[in-house]
Amino acid sequence: MTLGQLYLVATPRAGQPEPEFLARLEAALDGGVDTLQLRCKDWEATPYIALGERVAALARARGVPFFINDRVDVAAACGADGVHLGQGDLPPAWARRLAPGLMLGRSTHAPAQAHAA
Repeated sequence: MTLGQLYLVATPRAGQPEPEFLARLEAALDGGVDTLQLRCKDWEATPYIALGERVAALARARGVPFFINDRVDVAAACGADGVHLGQGDLPPAWARRLAPGLMLGRSTHAPAQAHAA
């Protein structure tokens, strides 16, 4: 699976009804988004996985790679294609050991970080 050219990082707004959030994602996917990342900072695992499963189904139906932000466990549990890790998250080598089938993205903010990634 290859990444596309239009990568959307989607974060539900506090209090946003889930059907509205999913409808907006569908519109974005139908409008040309070809890589999707779900970012739910500070969410507990169970609701993050539940939403991730629904978003994964939308992405899968369109052949769009789907990533989870920060959480290898959530990515593996919801059937994501990959996980995107920040500098303060699980080290990439550990993530690969825990979920070897996932694609791995990494945030970098300096040349040395990019080289290490």
